Amino acid sequence: MLKRINFISLISIALVFNACGGGGTTNNITDNDTLLEQNNSREEISQSEINETVSVENKKLAYIASSDEDYLKLNLKKNKVEPWEDAMRTNGESGSYEWWYSDFIFSDGTTVAVAFYSKFLFDTYGSSLPLVTINIVYPDGREVSEQDFSEYGKKIDASTSIAEVHVKSSYLTYEEGNYHLYYSKDNITFDAIMVSELPMWRPETGHIYFGDEGNYFAWLPAQASSTVTATLEENGIKKELTGTGYHDHNWGNSPIHENINNWYWGRAKAGKYTIIFSDIIAEEKYDYERVPIMMVAKGDKILKLNGSIEVERSSLLTDKTTEKSYANRLRFTQKDENGRTYTIESSRKKDITFVDMNSLPIETGNRPTYLRSLSDISLIITEINGSKEEYKGLGIIEQMSFNDSVVNSPKNK
Repeated sequence: MLKRINFISLISIALVFNACGGGGTTNNITDNDTLLEQNNSREEISQSEINETVSVENKKLAYIASSDEDYLKLNLKKNKVEPWEDAMRTNGESGSYEWWYSDFIFSDGTTVAVAFYSKFLFDTYGSSLPLVTINIVYPDGREVSEQDFSEYGKKIDASTSIAEVHVKSSYLTYEEGNYHLYYSKDNITFDAIMVSELPMWRPETGHIYFGDEGNYFAWLPAQASSTVTATLEENGIKKELTGTGYHDHNWGNSPIHENINNWYWGRAKAGKYTIIFSDIIAEEKYDYERVPIMMVAKGDKILKLNGSIEVERSSLLTDKTTEKSYANRLRFTQKDENGRTYTIESSRKKDITFVDMNSLPIETGNRPTYLRSLSDISLIITEINGSKEEYKGLGIIEQMSFNDSVVNSPKNK
């Protein structure tokens, strides 16, 4: 719950946050291990602890709703995402949180992330506080992180029929299958047109439920991949940008840190393929249940994958200050309906953001931390006869840890 602090204090610690996405105050982009080293020394975890592959099966303590009854209750269609699903899904007031997140990788090396919030980040029980944040990292490593608050207690200006979100002069709008994102405050203006390369997508209903209390965390990757043309202006200097984009939407009805221990999320373009993946581990009271998600699209077609997802986190490092673990390498594996195996491998390359959220004025668990990195991504496709094809690209990976560092779900060990 939001603690009693003044409005200026809120502004001073505002963060860029995605969840299945997340974020925070940005450090300069650095090579692989530098940001964690800035938070003091780490110790290498033994190989016996880190090279563990977990086969994930259907579970009940934390799970993605996928039954016919679930679809009916949520008024969703099984094989089609409709534009209204990216509209406002909560009342924007106490007992909820909601945000719309977009990120961009431009051809010149610039990265940008913008998020619109109905509340102060993921504060569930506090009052409404519309907020937009922008995080820019230039090719030379210089960073800019800004935020713009609306009125405390005022409901966010957002449509309930289509994605149309406004915070002061900034906005995100859905326009005939594409998105227009505009941010403007003081000396920064960012204007991006995001042309969709894939249909809207969600994993099953997109609602992850925890226990029997009706607590949920929802995730809608409304634009899994886009081509982007943008202008970025700072202090009167304007640059034209082209690159790739991603947009998703999260909302929920109970404190995230009470439901989720930690997650990894990633997205990338690898050759002719688009990939999205996440690995969510629930909190202790839900037996650290694992909820993995994996999407692979070829061209403009999303492939039908089935069966269990195998997840491996490896090459782990522990930050001694926060006692959080960070995986330099991730591997996700799943088969399609024809028996082909799709393996996503991620190798952390450069850090964009590392945040110790210990000072946030809301309840967030046990010293939450957030790490966002650029990573080398490979997609390996293995046919039934053993032949393989590999596609490589650059993607964004994030790790969000709310509570004690749980590397792999104990239930699956």
